[in-house]
Amino acid sequence: MNAGAGHRGRAGVPRRRGGGRPEVTVSNYEAVYDYYGPGRRRDGFTHPLLRFVGALYAPDLRIAPETVAEVHRLHDAGVGLIVAANHPSAHDPLVLASAVFDGRVRFLSGGTGLAKDPLFRSRLRPLFEYTGTVPVFRAKNYVGTGAEIHEAAAARLIEVCVNRLVSGGVVLTFVEGTNSSADDLRTLRLESVKKGVGLMVAGAREAGGEVAVLPVGIAYHGREHATLPPRHAALAVAPPLVWGGNAPAPAVSEVQHAVRDGIDDALTAAWT
Repeated sequence: MNAGAGHRGRAGVPRRRGGGRPEVTVSNYEAVYDYYGPGRRRDGFTHPLLRFVGALYAPDLRIAPETVAEVHRLHDAGVGLIVAANHPSAHDPLVLASAVFDGRVRFLSGGTGLAKDPLFRSRLRPLFEYTGTVPVFRAKNYVGTGAEIHEAAAARLIEVCVNRLVSGGVVLTFVEGTNSSADDLRTLRLESVKKGVGLMVAGAREAGGEVAVLPVGIAYHGREHATLPPRHAALAVAPPLVWGGNAPAPAVSEVQHAVRDGIDDALTAAWT
């Protein structure tokens, strides 16, 4: 289905289709986030899928025992967690999802993932919907749409993520928002870290929640952009970055700097 296609009600407002599922397009963002905000994950679908994908990609998750212990401590204490990774390949969503299904940190696999909205207008929609993924509307896919609509949709998405974090949940995100450039494969430039992760952290703190970011570096040894599933995916996890206590909400730029540094450390370990 193309953006904007489908049945419409009066005044051109998109109607929901197929059992209340909304048309996934930026002009319909309120209905989309009302529908996906609570989560549509089905473990009976997700767990077998992650076992299959894990066998297909066989990612090497490199995480220190002390980091495993700290992540579990934070989660048990009700701290919201953001798994923040770089994005070198189109394979990354499946690779990251299968990596966090690792028994050491399996609870992370129940987190809310973010994916570009065209995937929800394809035959792959059930794959993303039933794994609890939420659509992201990117301005480049809607040239000609008013800036106020893009800004409102982005703010609503951040609200969905902040609500997850404040309730002690997990959000999985690729901080670049799109596939890495060739300049970001082995080290991540600061300008490549979009403000979304900073807005999530600041929003959670402003709402009174504690939040931590778990930096993840993804590397494909020799086949970063392979068409077929690469067999040498390595993911390294840096120690969590925590914002809590009585400290005020951080500036978005502060979070961007800290996350970039954390992913850089993780990338060094992933490429070793």
